[in-house]
Amino acid sequence: MAPNDAEMPNRHALSENIEEIAKHLANLRKDLDSLAGSIERTGSHQAENLQDQANEALGALEDTVRRDPLTTLAIALGLGFFLAILFRR
Repeated sequence: MAPNDAEMPNRHALSENIEEIAKHLANLRKDLDSLAGSIERTGSHQAENLQDQANEALGALEDTVRRDPLTTLAIALGLGFFLAILFRR
């Protein structure tokens, strides 16, 4: 069955619309890939920064314990006692 002459322009326009949509989808995919890469890089940098801050805090805590071990022990005992009371309820 041969297509009507009236249907040909509609099919041509539809074909052009589909090609345009395919191009937009390809561009969208590129943009999403780029965004995913940016998020990955940012997350990696944030994880590194967090690790550095944790290491600095641990170092400061170690220095404090070495300088004044009795005070540190007293604080730890006090916190332990407080937590025991808190969790007992």
